[in-house]
Amino acid sequence: MSALLFSFLQMTVLIVLGVILRKTRVIDERVQKGLSNILIYAVLPFNLVSSSQYEYSREMILALIAVAGASLCYFTFSIIGMRILVNHMKMEDKERRVVLMTSVFMNTGFVGFPLMGALFGAKGLLLASCYNMVFNLFMYSYGEHKLSGQKANVRNMLMNPVTIATVIALILFIIPWRMPGHVKDTIDIVGNMTVPLAMIMIGSTLTTVDIKKLFTDKLSYLSTALRLLVFPLIMLGAVLVVEKFFHMMPVTATTIVLMTALPCGSMNVIFSEKFNCAPKLCARNFAQTVVVMIITIPLFLGICTYLFGN
Repeated sequence: MSALLFSFLQMTVLIVLGVILRKTRVIDERVQKGLSNILIYAVLPFNLVSSSQYEYSREMILALIAVAGASLCYFTFSIIGMRILVNHMKMEDKERRVVLMTSVFMNTGFVGFPLMGALFGAKGLLLASCYNMVFNLFMYSYGEHKLSGQKANVRNMLMNPVTIATVIALILFIIPWRMPGHVKDTIDIVGNMTVPLAMIMIGSTLTTVDIKKLFTDKLSYLSTALRLLVFPLIMLGAVLVVEKFFHMMPVTATTIVLMTALPCGSMNVIFSEKFNCAPKLCARNFAQTVVVMIITIPLFLGICTYLFGN
C-alpha cells in the first residue's frame, strides 16, 4: 500500500502540474493535441515493446490468456447489460450513448499502463497491454460506431499504433530472443515518459471541465458508480469463482480487477467531441471518474491484496 500511495502522490503532483501549465497557457489545445499524438504514436508503443523483455515462462503465457479471456467477457457482457439499462432510462439519445460508453470503456492507456507499470513493473505492463488490445478491438469498432452513428472504421481498429505495438510486444515476449541491454535501455528512455506525459495531459484536460457541474450531474454519478464500483465488483466476483477451478498468479487476478476499475477512457471524450455527441457530459463523466479513482483504486488494490496475496 505504501508503494501505491507513493505512486499516487507522484501522479497527483504531475496532474497538478498539468493544471498549472494549462491555466498559465503553457499548454493550449494545439499543444495538448501534439502531446497526445506523441504519447500515442511514440511513447506508449516504446513502453509496450520494452515490456516484452520480461522473462518468458509458461505461467506468464497462461496469465496473458486469462487476461485476454477476462477482458473479452467483460466488454461483451457489459455492453449488452448497458444497452438494456440505458434503453429503459429517460434521457436524450446522445446522452444515452455517452452514458453507455463512459460506463463501459475505461482509460487503459493514459492511466492503466502507467499504473500497472508502477505497481507491477514489466509483468503488469505486459498483462495490461493484453487487456488493452481487446479494449482497442471493441473501442474502434463498437465504440466509434456508437458515438458517431456511422459504420466502424476497421483500419483504425487494426492499424492503431498501440495495437500494433501490443502485437509486436507479445511476439517478442513469446520468442526466446531478448534485446541487448543497451538497446532496451534506449527504448526505456522513451517509454519511461509515459507516466509524466499521461498525467500532465489528464491535469490539462480537467481544467476544461465546469467544476460547478462536475458533482451535480446525476448522469455523471451513474457512470461513475458503474465504471468505478459496479463493474469492478462484478469482475472481482467472477475472478474469485474462476480461482476456485483455475489457479491465477496474484498479479494476474489483481491486474484483471484493477484494469476493470480504471476511470473513464479519454477516447470517449475525443470521439464525443469529434462527432458532437454530448461532449460536455462526456467530459464531466471523464473528470469525475478521474477524481473519484483516487479512493476506489486503492480500495480495490487492498481488497485484491487481501484476497489473492501480494
